[in-house]
Amino acid sequence: ASAEEVGVEPPPLVNSLGVLKGIEAEEGKVKLAQGGFTGPSDAEDATCADWARREIKGARGSALSTKTIFSHCFVVPWSSVGFRSLYGILMVFLAIVVQVAVPLIILVTRQPVKDLSSACPNQSSYQTKIVGFTLSLYFVVQTISLCVNKLRGLGFLHEFVDLGFARSLFIKLAVLSQFAGMAAAGGAQFLLFVGNANGAFVVLVLQSLAMTFCLTVDQNVVGHQIGSWTQHRLSSITKDEMLNNGIGIGREGESIPKSSFDKIKLLVFSEKLVLLTVVATGTGWIIGVTYCM
Repeated sequence: ASAEEVGVEPPPLVNSLGVLKGIEAEEGKVKLAQGGFTGPSDAEDATCADWARREIKGARGSALSTKTIFSHCFVVPWSSVGFRSLYGILMVFLAIVVQVAVPLIILVTRQPVKDLSSACPNQSSYQTKIVGFTLSLYFVVQTISLCVNKLRGLGFLHEFVDLGFARSLFIKLAVLSQFAGMAAAGGAQFLLFVGNANGAFVVLVLQSLAMTFCLTVDQNVVGHQIGSWTQHRLSSITKDEMLNNGIGIGREGESIPKSSFDKIKLLVFSEKLVLLTVVATGTGWIIGVTYCM
């Protein structure tokens, strides 16, 4: 006899589309429970707690995947001076110089536009402006990607992993250098594009790649072996029960400790605020670069 004949409901069909719709329905429940980001959210509510745990685990994944020299120094043993500590300090210095100092020097000296009558001559061809617009858009997209991934991972380490004040300075320095680097690289690329608007297209491409490299130099100086060592240490100290000074994040389907909930809520809010600022500033920057070339 069939399932219908014996009064048993057949199992629901499971396919990729059904799973996707289920995920979308769950996300809708989370938004409704949140009441908007600035609206009321309850750490005791199971839906909000599950949302918070997913965000925390996502931020932890960002911290583990984006291995920077700053996160390496965050977990290096400082009780004795060895190769890893010396290498870390040297590479931190190198990262700050390339990421912040180099584009800042270009910006302060205004060397690319010294021979121009103004910093906004608006004299290049339409083809050059199209290339400049495309490369500028890529730079902004790359910056947004850094905000979503690298800065979120650094924020997670700052909020949920307490290894003492001295080690936390590396995370603070990483965030500060990242913001300063984004601003300096954006200004430097503006001057480079305007100053070389009448040159070959390949010059613009190389300049854009150089400024993009400046934003990721703290990751590029971390080799595979050092990156794997750093990732192993980070994964060992970021287990669920260790987060937030041992308070943890609760179990699936249950409430989450209020302090952990408040921290991830603040982190997500800060990320949205930074993204909104980057998108608004980046849009104006793209328009300015394209017009002034």
